[in-house]
Amino acid sequence: MPDTHFDAFWYILRNACAWRALPAEFGKWGTVFQFWNRLSKAGFTDFVHDRLVCGNEAEAVFFDSTHSKVHQHANDAGTNEERGVGTSRGGLNTKIHAVVDVLGRLAGKLIFTPGNVSDFSVAPALTAELKDVFGVADKGYDSKTIRKDLRARGCEPCIPCRKNTRVPEAYDATLYRARHCVENVWQRIKVFRRVASRFEKTLRMFEFFVILALATIYERDGLWIPM
Repeated sequence: MPDTHFDAFWYILRNACAWRALPAEFGKWGTVFQFWNRLSKAGFTDFVHDRLVCGNEAEAVFFDSTHSKVHQHANDAGTNEERGVGTSRGGLNTKIHAVVDVLGRLAGKLIFTPGNVSDFSVAPALTAELKDVFGVADKGYDSKTIRKDLRARGCEPCIPCRKNTRVPEAYDATLYRARHCVENVWQRIKVFRRVASRFEKTLRMFEFFVILALATIYERDGLWIPM
């Protein structure tokens, strides 16, 4: 992998400039783009993604989602559903769903959906790999179905009930205060402006930017799990 190509990708990831605005010292923008585009098509995204997942080594995990606003340059002829674009209160968005441990490492695979998809509907797939841990989430995941699904795999839900719940279920308020761990992950990856806003026409390339942003944080903080 040419060093200049990696530096160029990181530059775009951090600063969110257009590919055509890439400084000349990185080489021709078209060459750099094609290199990363072909690499993502070849499965490099999945390879890095799998290396980011730490597994079920934590006692508690935290799951949530965040929105990335879709820039007008991300418009394409494809359908919004296949591109992972949906309309919410803030306009067109793509939603990133994640489950992390207390250090901010992934405890399950990232899921990308249109912005109008509810957290509730994604929860079964997001938490499918969890076993024997505390599952901490906000009121958006308040559901008997989600709690039952977690407990079937030996997990204990720590999810507060909505105010209108007739018989609210108890939860560990002290543990719930640590839910900021997942919010911290969103804050850290959105330092990379290419993640904070989506400029990519294809969901595949947007996923690539998000996963490489996480990989950059792992490398900087020494969070990689030894092979």
